[in-house]
Amino acid sequence: MIYDKTTLDDLRLEGDVLADQAVSSYFPSRKAELQIILDGLEINSSKLPSTVSDDFKHLYNSVLKPLNDLEEEKVAKGHDFFSKNASDIMLLLGFLSLPYCYAAAKGAQVLGRSNRIIAEPGKRLLETAEFVFDITQPKAFEPRGKGFISILKVRLIHAVIRWYVTNSGTWDQDQLGVPVNQEDMAGTNLSFSLIPVRGMRKIGINILPKESDAYIQFWNFIGSRLGLNDLLLPKNNKECYVLEKRIRERHFESSAIGKELTASLLKYFESVTVNSPIEGKSKAFVQYMLGDQISDLLGIKVDQVSRLSFRPFPELMKVKNVLLRKDDNYLSAFTQFKARSGEMTDESIELVLPKGIK
Repeated sequence: MIYDKTTLDDLRLEGDVLADQAVSSYFPSRKAELQIILDGLEINSSKLPSTVSDDFKHLYNSVLKPLNDLEEEKVAKGHDFFSKNASDIMLLLGFLSLPYCYAAAKGAQVLGRSNRIIAEPGKRLLETAEFVFDITQPKAFEPRGKGFISILKVRLIHAVIRWYVTNSGTWDQDQLGVPVNQEDMAGTNLSFSLIPVRGMRKIGINILPKESDAYIQFWNFIGSRLGLNDLLLPKNNKECYVLEKRIRERHFESSAIGKELTASLLKYFESVTVNSPIEGKSKAFVQYMLGDQISDLLGIKVDQVSRLSFRPFPELMKVKNVLLRKDDNYLSAFTQFKARSGEMTDESIELVLPKGIK
C-alpha cells in the first residue's frame, strides 16, 4: 500500500544524512564558523571558502546541482502558478498552512522548543515568506538568484535543530521519532503546496487539476533539494491527497504546545490586521480555513456571533478574486511583503542558524 504505516514509521527515524554530517563537522566547537560561512553565501554564484569541511562541500554540491530539463519545466510551471496567485498564497501560508502544521502534535513538539517561535511569530512568518520569495523569484536558480542558497540555509537550519534537540537529553526518539524527521518534513512540504491550493479553492479561486499538479511538482523539486526522501514526493494529485490524509490521520491531535503556538499566532494576527478588511475577524478567518475539526484540536473557539459576522467574507473574497485576479503577480506581492517587513522590524530578515534550543 502506498504510504503504509510501516514505511511512514521507518521514515520517522530518518533525518537528513548529508545535512546532519555537514553540521556535525562544525558542531559544537566550530558552530560560529558555520554561520560565518553561510553569511558569505548571498547568491547562488557565491564562492565557498577553501577551508570548508568535506561534508559541507558534499551538501553544497547536492543542493546546487544544476537543474535538469525536467526540473527546469517543474520550476517554470511552479513559478507561473505562484505569480498568478502570489498574494493569495502568501496570505494562506500564514492563516492556514502554519496553524495546520501546529495540529501535528509530535512535530509541534520540536517547534515548541524554540521560544522565539512563540515570542516572535511575526518574524517566523517573515522568514518563511523570505524563503518562498527567494525560490519563486523568476530567476531564482540562475547565478544571481537566491533559490539554491536559501534551500541550503533552510536545510542546515533543520539539521542544527536536529542536533540541538537530539543532544538535549530530553527528547524521546522512540515516541516522537527523529527531530525534524522525514515524515514531518513531508507534512511541512504539503503545507506549502497542497494546503494553499485547498485554501484558494475554499475562498473561491478556480484551480484546475493540472495547475494543482504543477504546483505540487514544483514543491517536490524544492522538497528533494531540501533532503526529502523520494518516497515522500507524490507523483500526482491523487498521491498527494493520500499522503496528506495519512499524515493527518496519524498525527493530528490536541496538544498543549499546539494550542500555545496557535494562541501566539492568533494574537499576532489580531495586531497586524488592524485597519484591514479582516480587522476583528482574523480568528474567525483561521477557524473557517482550518474547519471545525482541526480548529477544535488547536483550541480555536469562535462564538456564533463571530461566525455569523464572518460568513459573508468568503463571498467578498470571491468578488475580489473576479475583479482583481489580473493584478496579482510576483512583483506586486513581493513589494507588499517588503513594505510590511520594513514596518515590522528594523532588522534585516534572513535565514540564520538557531543559536540554541530547549
